[in-house]
Amino acid sequence: MAVTEQSAASEPEPDSVDGTASDDAAKAEFPTAVVRTKLPFDPSKYVTKIWLVTGACLLLAIILVVSSIESSGPEIRISFRQGYGIQPGNRLQYRGIEVGTVTSVELRRVGGPEDYVEVVAELRQDAASFAKHGSEFWIVRPQVSLSRVAGLETVVGARYIGALPGDPNGIDKNEFEGRESPLTLSDLDTVDITIRFPEGHGLAVGDPVRHRGIVMGEVTSVALSEDLSGVVAGVRLTGSASELARVGTRFWIERPTVSAAEIRGLDTLVGGRYLAVEPGRRDAEFGGAYITEFDGLETPPAAPAPEGGLEIVLEAGQRGGLKRAVPILYRGVSIGHVIAVALASDAASVEARAGIDPAYRHLVRDNSVFWNSSGVGMSLGLDGVRFTADTLSSIVVGGVTMATPNEPGSEVRTGHRFECLAKPDQEALDWKPHLPLGVDGTGAGVLPTPLRASLRWERRIVIRRPRQHTGWILPIEGGYLLGPSSLLHPIEGAVDGQRLETGGLEIVITKDNSKELGNGLSLVKPASPLPEEIRLWPLDRIAKPDEPVSCLIVTGGLESTISLDSHRFIAGGEGGWALSDSVQLSADRHGAAVVSREDGKLIGFVVVTDGKVMIAHVPTSKPSDFSF
Repeated sequence: MAVTEQSAASEPEPDSVDGTASDDAAKAEFPTAVVRTKLPFDPSKYVTKIWLVTGACLLLAIILVVSSIESSGPEIRISFRQGYGIQPGNRLQYRGIEVGTVTSVELRRVGGPEDYVEVVAELRQDAASFAKHGSEFWIVRPQVSLSRVAGLETVVGARYIGALPGDPNGIDKNEFEGRESPLTLSDLDTVDITIRFPEGHGLAVGDPVRHRGIVMGEVTSVALSEDLSGVVAGVRLTGSASELARVGTRFWIERPTVSAAEIRGLDTLVGGRYLAVEPGRRDAEFGGAYITEFDGLETPPAAPAPEGGLEIVLEAGQRGGLKRAVPILYRGVSIGHVIAVALASDAASVEARAGIDPAYRHLVRDNSVFWNSSGVGMSLGLDGVRFTADTLSSIVVGGVTMATPNEPGSEVRTGHRFECLAKPDQEALDWKPHLPLGVDGTGAGVLPTPLRASLRWERRIVIRRPRQHTGWILPIEGGYLLGPSSLLHPIEGAVDGQRLETGGLEIVITKDNSKELGNGLSLVKPASPLPEEIRLWPLDRIAKPDEPVSCLIVTGGLESTISLDSHRFIAGGEGGWALSDSVQLSADRHGAAVVSREDGKLIGFVVVTDGKVMIAHVPTSKPSDFSF
């Protein structure tokens, strides 16, 4: 654009005298017009910079494209029956790590009977092992049921495809059929098995497989058998559970069961149904071979007789209360259970296999009597109507009761047969034999029977105040009482002496009838003989081991017995052993008898002093050392 610069000349004054001077001044006052042209920018300065920026962007784009091509792995296609909202851009994940990206989602065979959703995904280069035979894919989505809660992270986030790689050395594959149910157990070490059941009982895909409360696998498919006569369940066992796929393993559907014989599976009302499993034996005698097809049980198997227990046969004219899993009772205490019930081979009677727990096998003698204790008995006499029942549980559940005469016969062996009577003789109800009890799975045999004891005295400080020590003591051969000194030795400062209450007796503790043996143990000789029903522990069954051994801590009854391995003890010198920090025994165990699991000999007592627990050895077993 041209710009004109111009200045206006002033007019000459008319009264000028000198005309020449006026002309010269006029010429000096009129400037010359100058025209200049200005451009907004200079193209020569910017053309080179534009091309440099364009070239840099192009080079960067090429680098990104090449990098993307190099980092991408193979492309795979996955077909699903349902899409569940999956869309391009969603991820493929394995154990929370991204292994690929969904690039397209299309519906195939639209309107046909076999239409499906085809998902195309691009794997990462380092995830190429997912494009192998055996890989599995499923759409992770929210699922809430009684058996599990899964996929809740997809409620607020995007859905994604879960992946499980196949064999890295397997055959390459890029077309897969996706699973309709998400897997909850992703483990490379898996075994797939098939189980046939007569009824499904609500079993569903995703239900767990459990053994002793631990999840060992899951149900991957449930379908009717080809002949429509049953249900075929596909099961995947993971990790070490793959060893369950062997001969002898039994499966059943755990569900709520309430019957006259048992109540079980109530946890499935809240937690959902599951497959329970009982592993088969590994040894060659029972097969041990691996298989993948099983016939499931319609009902849970009855527990077998425990190892070391006794198995007997009960024979009855009618089944009556002989049902699987009903208890065998002795004085109302369960000592075993019925394992199975069936007709005899000649159909002339009913036979029941019964298992007796190892701790109670000594109660069963060849002259023992068994009878059906189910229901309520009623008799009418001059004194009115009399109702009889063994226990409340026997009314509802049923059971078999056993009794042994006051003069017990010989112990029996597995397979011994007994008649199961419809009702007992009155004489059997009055039998009260004194029989020893043993311990299962050990060589201990008969256990000692400690007595609960309480030592009472009074101490005077300002006023007299009652004091008390409690614990356990053991009656031993010779009519003596052996136990901690805190229970069996006179206490300094006691007013009017101290009295020991035990076994229904009151014994005054003095220096004349009390003797310290050492190691915190003492001996007391009662003034009068102990009652006949109190069993005395023989002196020849007292020992002093050189090093820690596996032991039983015995107090009142088998149910309260504690078993401790040898590594739980710390040798503390001649006096006894300390306990490792992993063992916590309460003060209520003070005075408990300690018995060797190997030979059943008494090796000491639990002594609790100021919160510290020790196993105090019995210093001697010589009869002369127990004399006063």
